[in-house]
Amino acid sequence: MKPGFITLVMLCFFLLLHTVAFTQHTADKKRLNFYISVRTKKIDPASQSTQLQARWQYLFRKKEFYCMFVGSSEEMTRRIKKVLSEKNAMIGNIWFDSHGHFSRRKALFEIGKDEFNAETIKDSNHTASLRELAAYCDDNTVVAIGSCYGGATYTLPAIENFPEQRMNGDTLMINLGRLLSNATVFGCESFVMTRPGLFYSGYSMAGNPGRKKFKDPIYQPVWEQLGNWNCYNGKTGQFYRVNTVSLRRNGTIYTKGENYLNLAKKRDRTIRKISSFKKGNYNIAYLYQQ
Repeated sequence: MKPGFITLVMLCFFLLLHTVAFTQHTADKKRLNFYISVRTKKIDPASQSTQLQARWQYLFRKKEFYCMFVGSSEEMTRRIKKVLSEKNAMIGNIWFDSHGHFSRRKALFEIGKDEFNAETIKDSNHTASLRELAAYCDDNTVVAIGSCYGGATYTLPAIENFPEQRMNGDTLMINLGRLLSNATVFGCESFVMTRPGLFYSGYSMAGNPGRKKFKDPIYQPVWEQLGNWNCYNGKTGQFYRVNTVSLRRNGTIYTKGENYLNLAKKRDRTIRKISSFKKGNYNIAYLYQQ
């Protein structure tokens, strides 16, 4: 047997041992959960409601749960890295709370002033700060895009000067998972609500807003997907539909045993509301402001 071949075999063997040891090391590390929200000086009842609930949970679960309100992805990464370094820990779960923007006709989420969508998530300069978290993630890390339509995959129909456009939430989710060391990523097809009980394992995040502008045929693709979430599994590389996602008190992200629209009362009420939609409830001028 040639010496070069023996050397190659030994090198492969030691690389395998190193990989196994590293995997075991990261799996054994302490895991911390994070709830990230946009810091704003504007009056924003939806964001302020979720932030208040997150602060309350943090008061009682400081050993495993952190909530941070940030102005940029750079600030978020700097603060998370500080905590993880001090605690010698990895990211267990991380929830990105932000608004979605239907008028932009694309799936997205925001970390402070930084917007991430199917295009910008591929931009290495734009994701430079976010990518630094990869060292603290692995395929056991769970990520949720907590914005409305953040995981949407449907195509919005053409309207006035705007051609039909696919939301591309799957592209956003897949690339986010790959960016964060093959983490598993959840994203919602529809609205993500901010009712009380956000961290109490219920359906508080499912449902619909009550404002008149949302009861327009332009929103029908969104209403037909109430409570529907998608998952990109970083371990297997598969993308698939899952039941409605919820949060536990310690910030753990998980899926419910039943999907929101499989609940008879919720389904029947949603059908009635869709049937009463009126064109003109949504002001098309919003589309031109983006």
